[in-house]
Amino acid sequence: MSQNNSSNQPDKNQFIQSSLDSDEKGSSKTLIVCIDRDDDIGRAGVKTPVVGRDACIEAATKLAVTDPEEADANAIFGAVRQYDELMQKGESCQVTLVSGLYDAGVMGDKKVRSQVADVLKIFPADGAVLVSDGPESEELVPVIQSLVPIISMKKIIIKHSGSVEESYMVLGRYLRMLFFDSRYSKYALGIPGAIFIVLAIISQVYPGSVLVLLAIFVGVVFLVRGFDIDRRIETIGKLSPSGYLRLFSTIASALIIVIGLATGASVFFPTSSGCNTAPCMIGEDVAVKPSLIVLYAPKIIGYFIQNSEQFVWLGIGVYIGGTLFFNVLRPKSRHIARYMVELLVLGLLFFPVSLFASSLDSGSVNGNLDVAIILFALAVNFTIAAYLYSVISTRRRENPQIEV
Repeated sequence: MSQNNSSNQPDKNQFIQSSLDSDEKGSSKTLIVCIDRDDDIGRAGVKTPVVGRDACIEAATKLAVTDPEEADANAIFGAVRQYDELMQKGESCQVTLVSGLYDAGVMGDKKVRSQVADVLKIFPADGAVLVSDGPESEELVPVIQSLVPIISMKKIIIKHSGSVEESYMVLGRYLRMLFFDSRYSKYALGIPGAIFIVLAIISQVYPGSVLVLLAIFVGVVFLVRGFDIDRRIETIGKLSPSGYLRLFSTIASALIIVIGLATGASVFFPTSSGCNTAPCMIGEDVAVKPSLIVLYAPKIIGYFIQNSEQFVWLGIGVYIGGTLFFNVLRPKSRHIARYMVELLVLGLLFFPVSLFASSLDSGSVNGNLDVAIILFALAVNFTIAAYLYSVISTRRRENPQIEV
């Protein structure tokens, strides 16, 4: 019967026929699992799991045509070769290709486990051979081990020519990944860019340095490219009305926070009327003798918080408020309660932080300590409650039958 229907459903019937043949050859069955953890095969238009020798070869060919530089195609061919070797030795086996998600992580590993479990329902193997193009085999051992014993692991490493030209080509490919793949650019460019800017600002104590301007320029370039700011700017014209609201609140909050930080730092510098305030005198002492910054650290922090707190709190409030309205305007609003709690916690923390700053610069605590402690405790309680609510909501979405 299976031979008559093979022309209509070759992949499925071939897999079932292979399973029946395996039962005749022996009771021991081996499942060869090729793992594409970051779902490159999915972006090539192939839906997993892929089961059977011919289906895997077709999937590998499609991936190789879509992206000839992708190593996962070689891993699939390696799994097929392993399948052929075991079949020639009379072993009962089957080969399958499973995939995770683009950003890997827990949800991607759960997808891999679910697909392997689905294959095992049709081909109940006694052992598995894991095949991949990198260290994914070792990392996914706990994911597969609970379903079927792992008897072997194979890594398919691509051979590269030793010529200088091909070495430069390989190096160029990885450099493009560092610049244009958001998974790597934020670390390779974004963070170093931020460091360059911080170093440039600190080096302002030595005015007239050309290196400062160069460092700031390089830092801005790294930040823009590392965090895809240029591409995000290109998408501004495609935003919805609620998206413009969120963009406006983000920019406004950032500007307000920057103004607050600048206001907090400005008290340590002389004004047009001279240096006649305590923070300014501390700033002059530290400029003359930088080692005094350790002695004056509590007062510096206290004066800075006192003069910047209102703007910083206002900026954070504008951002949370804008995000709250953005969620309200969406067709399927979510997280509204969470952002309302964040606004409440932000308001409750204002007075305790202000009291903390006042105690730092004065060296004593005023009589409002009890009120500050109560407000701080309320803020902590609301934060814990919001976190628990978020965890419970997530679990309910993942498993609607859960009772909390």
